Amino acid sequence: MAIWKKSSLCSLALLCFAARSPADKVDDAIKAAMARQKIPGVALLMTRRDKVIKTAAYGLSDLELGVPMKTNMLFESGSIGKCLTSTVIMQLWEQGKISLDDPLSKYVEHTPENWKDIKIRNMLGHTSGLKDYALVPGIGLADHWTTEQWFAKMITLDLDFPTGKSWAYSNSNYLLLGLIAEKITGKPIDDLITERIFKPLEMNHSVVSDGDPIIANRAKGYWENDGSVINGIRIGHGYGDGGWLNTCEDLAKFERALREGKLIKPETLKLVRTPGILPSGRKTPYGFGWFVRTTNGHLYISHGGNTGGFGSSIFRVPEKDLTIIAMTNLASVSGDALAQQIAEAYDHTLAPKPLVESPDPNPEFSKVLKKALIGLANRNTTQDIFDVEMKERLATGRGQMALDYFATFKAIEGFWYCRSEASDPDTNLLYRVKSNGRTYIVTFVVTKEKKLFQAGTRPDVQPTRTG
Repeated sequence: MAIWKKSSLCSLALLCFAARSPADKVDDAIKAAMARQKIPGVALLMTRRDKVIKTAAYGLSDLELGVPMKTNMLFESGSIGKCLTSTVIMQLWEQGKISLDDPLSKYVEHTPENWKDIKIRNMLGHTSGLKDYALVPGIGLADHWTTEQWFAKMITLDLDFPTGKSWAYSNSNYLLLGLIAEKITGKPIDDLITERIFKPLEMNHSVVSDGDPIIANRAKGYWENDGSVINGIRIGHGYGDGGWLNTCEDLAKFERALREGKLIKPETLKLVRTPGILPSGRKTPYGFGWFVRTTNGHLYISHGGNTGGFGSSIFRVPEKDLTIIAMTNLASVSGDALAQQIAEAYDHTLAPKPLVESPDPNPEFSKVLKKALIGLANRNTTQDIFDVEMKERLATGRGQMALDYFATFKAIEGFWYCRSEASDPDTNLLYRVKSNGRTYIVTFVVTKEKKLFQAGTRPDVQPTRTG
């Protein structure tokens, strides 16, 4: 009997050891991402049904001094500030002080002719066509300029596309929204955000991101350069497009307060978190200040933020009542991508299902898509297979940046059809692609006219294929 008990206890111990908890899997996912991307440190806060289920810190906040990361560290949150600015704009809208159909020219004098159709809703949803100033020499994020110098340069530039016709993320939209909020209220956007959001919600740690003052618990930021991690690059403070220091806890307070109607009405939040619709009938990936995307059949509402030394995310999975705040001190990190990996590690039902290779129904068209992928890797943005909207997007500064994600496909070792999915009005074609000894899943969004509207890539969840 004693032997049986001992054996049973040993078996039970082995079973308990083998059954790793969701929290353990989250730790594994973060540590793997840190090793893969050379991330110095991560701070994490997760809530389920608005109860904290995990708060943790990983790695270092200062590499030179060896200071461990802590959960209460302050991080530059970058473009997460757009969520704050859009909240202020929608408060003004609820108060009748601004209309979503007001033209930009109502608030900004001497706008050029090609800005005449730009409305508040176009700026909130990134359909204005304004070039992203962050990528314009002389007024970029690392440059020093005044708003007068900013306008003097911006009004000389062509639009990336006719207003309302397409979608392209642009910091210029939210810089202007910040200035418009100041024009209406007589107060700078920083003061408005502090008075209307931070103070009522007791976000007591959130402050303007200024590199000069000594601020307790500020994490040190880093930049990746040719595979090496170096000290971060200082960028100027935003005017509505970003520029805050936040903790995980403070951002969790903000996200919850939005859903609880403490900042804007529930019907307003629904509008804010509804993706835009283009004339083509396609949805944009953005509402008003939030990314709104369906991935693997699951709705994600989020916003990432990157600066010269930090990459972070505020990430919501409505169907799971799950919120993730992930903040890192490395500029090259996609906060939203990291947060999604964390969500998938916590709840396996969110993870993409492994793709099975299938007989190719159209091998000749697959050859065309393979050629297009190689072309993207070589930065060819004018291929005949590309839809007009895709060519317009790739011509933007952000589009040029996106080409870096395809660089690995210059030499393709394998290209296998997996399946097609309806995505009205288009069709998604999914392939397993092998390059440089690794496999990826590449999704081609194809129009009814057999033109390529969009392409995306992610690492394959299956082991690297050898065939």
